[in-house]
Amino acid sequence: MRHEDMLALRQVLSAGISPDTVCSFEYFLYFGDEALAHLAAQAVQQAGYYAEVEPTGEGGWQLVVFAEHRPDINELERRVNFLEQIAEAFGGEYDGWGVPLG
Repeated sequence: MRHEDMLALRQVLSAGISPDTVCSFEYFLYFGDEALAHLAAQAVQQAGYYAEVEPTGEGGWQLVVFAEHRPDINELERRVNFLEQIAEAFGGEYDGWGVPLG
């Protein structure tokens, strides 16, 4: 797992979220081509995720992937690995995740 993902997990847990609590996660992938972003969205949707494609304002496209799960390192690693593979397969880049802390 990337160092940035480990730091984000520590932040979530230090914010008081229990590792046993199911949370709403948002994962971020970026693409230079809109059609490829939509193909990547279809791939993650076929795997059971909800996803939205949005313009970045810088000429690129952001794919936001939504998932509900516990802030568990093994669960995160499995999902991050999958999304990194999707990003690579469609010429994009995985750029981390977040949990809206309300």
